[in-house]
Amino acid sequence: MDPDYEEIRSRITRRYNNRTEFFSHLVAFTIINGIVWGILRPSDLFFTIAAIVMGLWGTGFVIHAVQFLMKEAQEKAIEKEIEREREWRRSYDTLPDAEIKHKRDRLTLNHDGELMDIVEEEVPVRRRR
Repeated sequence: MDPDYEEIRSRITRRYNNRTEFFSHLVAFTIINGIVWGILRPSDLFFTIAAIVMGLWGTGFVIHAVQFLMKEAQEKAIEKEIEREREWRRSYDTLPDAEIKHKRDRLTLNHDGELMDIVEEEVPVRRRR
């Protein structure tokens, strides 16, 4: 089997697991807090404790939401950069050999045996009168 296939599959699986965890957390937070606030009344003894627990759990949920959104943004940015790199490589591969300048074509050895960069000066075009 193709090794790239396994890498791509694991990356996509991680992404969907991230989504599943976030939405599971959202459903649990909504349902449990709905039940707790439906049962408790402001005069109950555990009202304050329930408010504190909901606040702490809500903070954890907000942190989870930020992590989820940042992971999604990271995946989109990676996909965008990969596509940009592919486009760049495709455009580079389609250049004629005459347009591709190789580094060794610009280097030569001087009389001391050191590498010298050959600088080609363009001949100025004479003005027509």
